[in-house]
Amino acid sequence: MLIFSHVSNPSSITGAEKLLLFFCGQMTPYFDCVLVAPNEGRLTILARQSGITVKIHRIPLFHSVYTPGSNLLAEANKLMATSVFRGLMKWIAGEAPQVILTNTCVHFMPAAAGKRLGIPVVWQLTEKITENGNAHLATSLIHQYSNWLVSISESVAESFPVEVRQSKMTVLPPSWIESDIQPAAWATTRASFRGSLGITANQPLIGMISSFLIESKGVHHFIDMALSLKDAYPDAAFLIVGSALNPDYDILCRDRIASAGAQTSFQYLPDLKTYITQVYCALDVVVVPSLIPEGFGLTALEGLLHGKPVVAYASGGLQEVLTAAGCPHLLAIPGSPASLAEKVRFILDQPDRGEALGMQNRLQIQAVFGPEVYGMRLNGMVSRWMNEYPAWFQVTARRVKRRVVPARRRKQNSRRKKRSAAVARRLFVRRRTKRPEGRATRRRASRLRLRRTSARRRKA
Repeated sequence: MLIFSHVSNPSSITGAEKLLLFFCGQMTPYFDCVLVAPNEGRLTILARQSGITVKIHRIPLFHSVYTPGSNLLAEANKLMATSVFRGLMKWIAGEAPQVILTNTCVHFMPAAAGKRLGIPVVWQLTEKITENGNAHLATSLIHQYSNWLVSISESVAESFPVEVRQSKMTVLPPSWIESDIQPAAWATTRASFRGSLGITANQPLIGMISSFLIESKGVHHFIDMALSLKDAYPDAAFLIVGSALNPDYDILCRDRIASAGAQTSFQYLPDLKTYITQVYCALDVVVVPSLIPEGFGLTALEGLLHGKPVVAYASGGLQEVLTAAGCPHLLAIPGSPASLAEKVRFILDQPDRGEALGMQNRLQIQAVFGPEVYGMRLNGMVSRWMNEYPAWFQVTARRVKRRVVPARRRKQNSRRKKRSAAVARRLFVRRRTKRPEGRATRRRASRLRLRRTSARRRKA
């Protein structure tokens, strides 16, 4: 199975990349998985550490699938007419996979190339397509160039027609590897990391975590929420974790804090890669102020898994996750920092600052999204593949390679083979004529030479 990642960030790893890496590990009992990334990065490093084969092949993304316009299909056809697309088809044919999996809706080209080559395509969807009146064009395109769809949530799946969801879709929310959690070390980790931040044991620490601190992740909403709480909770500290992509937006957010004279209440940290568990342990409340309907909300899941109360806007997959965890009362009105502040205040006013609530949510999230539940869903999906598409699990490399050769080249190859065979026959005849086998043999050889002599020479 060739598994295509749309990104491989050099210094951090996004939720979509984490999900794909986890999926690769879960599919190894069924397929020989090869991860294809556009460049080296954290994803490829972690994949190799997990024993997964990695190949680098840069492929342009098709962002219009996420925000479709009325000319989406024409854009797709134009993309498939490029030399880059033809090169991708040739490369995939050389790899000769039994199945292709492409990750995220914007990674269109591997799916289109696979369908053109007659290779089954599984398309994993991790984001909710923008509802702008043209979403049906995007879902139609995805349906056309896929044999199966894997949706990260019901929120993502609901964009597709019911018949598509019933015939070729599995809703497969993410999970985790239990051995990576290590709850016995949380208390020590919490004390140590809070100490490194200069946060005392009694100070409430509220934070937001995002791979990239961009406007759609709602950093300014988190800051506005925090500023409305700082007077009522003067000891509270606020932590913003992530990498700044847009310098102008980063300056705007920091100026917001400076204008309120609250610099001492805020701390910024870059994405801590493998140390992100320490951040979750240190926090008292996790806030996810995303301004777009998230496909799922992996940050919310990770916060709940670490026994932290999570506050988020009630939209997309975040609403789905928090409702499943049994805490819909912590969902805020979308786009309202005041509503976020109200939910955080509810947690901070509890005697244990929501610790009991967080542990209760952890138990609920294990029952809904735990590794055993994930395994059952995955096995059900693969069993259905085996029943409906048994050819996916058979070796068909030669057939795939032959398909990619254009008709004109096949004819040329056929002519070359025929010429080679004719030359071989002539050489064989000549070798036989050199042996002294008597008069009959010489007569036969002379006849053959006569037939090979041109008509003009015979007349002469």
